[in-house]
Amino acid sequence: MRIHSGSARGRVLKTREGKGTRPTDARARETLFNIIGERVVGARFLDLYAGTGAVGLEALSRGAAHCTFVEQNAVACRVIRDNVKMLGWQERAQVWQSAVKPSLRRLAEAKAGQAAEQRSEAIETLDERSHADKTSVTESSAQCNRFDIIFADPPFTRREELRDLAPGLDDFVTQHTNCGERAAGLLIIQHHWKAQLSLSSRFEAVQQRRAGESLLSFYRLADDLQVDTVPDAGGVA
Repeated sequence: MRIHSGSARGRVLKTREGKGTRPTDARARETLFNIIGERVVGARFLDLYAGTGAVGLEALSRGAAHCTFVEQNAVACRVIRDNVKMLGWQERAQVWQSAVKPSLRRLAEAKAGQAAEQRSEAIETLDERSHADKTSVTESSAQCNRFDIIFADPPFTRREELRDLAPGLDDFVTQHTNCGERAAGLLIIQHHWKAQLSLSSRFEAVQQRRAGESLLSFYRLADDLQVDTVPDAGGVA
């Protein structure tokens, strides 16, 4: 398995032996990043069901600022850590050995704690400002520093996983995608082309693209969608 583009283009990655994880195939990865385009540069990336870590590592090679990998399999996590170390990206990556749904709750708790600390720090530094100024700054601190791109690739063989994941993703992404100068947070789910995927009305499908047996479904928060639609051949705005 190789990285296809970016600073580590052509580097051969360590892979896990056996069939415990399903790597995102080269065709699907190429399709994914062709659609994302330059949006990945500087992004905070979350790779759920990371498997071999191929997608998150490709994102880092293409300029993502940071990637959090979530994978339940211990051997796969060791492989991801080995590849991160080999590429010298320890400061830009975090690997969690955990099932995805508990990790979403853990990330939410971490963000809530971080937001509380930021609110406290902001109030301490704004003693001479008005209450209105404090409110605007603390709300901004609590909402930013989140994920710009979330990629989820649940196992094709466990269809109930995709069904059960949807409500957790729905709640999590609404609260923990990024804000500020960057575009609204983007959610990408890779699933079997025959599998049904249902998210709430807060999301609107931006684009779907078939890649072999996989279907890549792209979503943004409905409230943040721009008027212009995303062309099939272009990047996600």
